[in-house]
Amino acid sequence: MLFVANLGFNIDDAGLSALFTDAGIHVVSARIVRRRWGQPRKSKGYGFVDVGSEAEQQKAINALQDKEVGGRNIAVKVAVNTPHDDEDGKADAAPASAEATVVAS
Repeated sequence: MLFVANLGFNIDDAGLSALFTDAGIHVVSARIVRRRWGQPRKSKGYGFVDVGSEAEQQKAINALQDKEVGGRNIAVKVAVNTPHDDEDGKADAAPASAEATVVAS
């Protein structure tokens, strides 16, 4: 899973997917994160793209990192999980995986 930041606010899920497929990257899914409130729900300027494999992730990062899209240079990084508290209030000790919600810096 890849985290894509600094996207223009007018790009949608299909546009994000097309950005990767036009660069020769196989896309499993692509999703723009949108605000919870308002009509229409506006983009927050970032999203997630699942490209399936680590090899495709690296290919995508090499091809698209810092690429200008709509006048903005996008950031493409591998997304990672962060530990969450379980019901007992203890932090989850499981190692982070490539399935993601937050970007590794």
